[in-house]
Amino acid sequence: MLLVLLILLLAVALGGVTLATLELRGRPVPLPVGALHGTAGIVLIVLLVIHVVRFPRNMPVNAATALFMLTASGGLLLFAFRAGRQRLPGLVLGLHAAFALAAISLMLVGYLHG
Repeated sequence: MLLVLLILLLAVALGGVTLATLELRGRPVPLPVGALHGTAGIVLIVLLVIHVVRFPRNMPVNAATALFMLTASGGLLLFAFRAGRQRLPGLVLGLHAAFALAAISLMLVGYLHG
């Protein structure tokens, strides 16, 4: 199950990279598209939490789960900016991406050593 979650999280991250690229090029993404990215991420975090509850000894995956939760908090902030029809702050966008990348890296370590 962990491999499937990792692959799906990579797909959501790739979608996020696409959304961020469009945003940085001045082409704001419609709110429903961003909401789909966020919803997919939250569903995967819930599935990851279920996995962690069932298999709690994989510390890198536990840390990745916590980091994904922080990443989702940043995503909610970005969603609030988009819902308010404001330009997304580059710093928040960058931190959201960096947290996601760090969490995916931890998940990969947990998968390879688990």
